[in-house]
Amino acid sequence: MKENLSVALDINATPSNTWNLVGPFETMQSWFPGIINTNIEGSGIGTIRHLTMPDGAIFSDQLTEQGDDFYSYTIVGGDVPFENYLGTVSVTNNNGGATLKYYASIDVSEENREASVAFLTELYTAAFKNVKNLLEKN
Repeated sequence: MKENLSVALDINATPSNTWNLVGPFETMQSWFPGIINTNIEGSGIGTIRHLTMPDGAIFSDQLTEQGDDFYSYTIVGGDVPFENYLGTVSVTNNNGGATLKYYASIDVSEENREASVAFLTELYTAAFKNVKNLLEKN
C-alpha cells in the first residue's frame, strides 16, 4: 500500500542559511545524526550518495530532482522494509525565518506500515531538531 508522510519544523534562521546547511546533497552527514560517512558517485541529477551508519550499514540514495530550495531522491540500495521510496527535503520562507520540510511516499506492506512510517518520521524529526540546534546556537 502507498503511504505518505511528512515532517516540518520552523527554524529561527534565514531560508538561505538553512538551505546552505541542508541543501547540498553530498553533505548530509553534516546535519543528519547517525550518518558517519558519505561517498558520492557522479554529479547533478543522477548523483548517488552512499551513507554509512555507525553499525556499518550502507544506504544509497539517488538524486532525482533539484531546485533552488529543494531536492528529491530515491533509495537505490540498502535493506529497508518498504519499496518505491521518494523523499523530498525543502526549505521555505516563514516570515524571515525558515520552515524545513520533509515529505516521502513509500510502498509498504500492512505489517510494516506503522513501523516504517514511525521510523522515517522519527529519523527526520531528530535530524531537523539537529538542524535547528546548529543554526540557532549562533
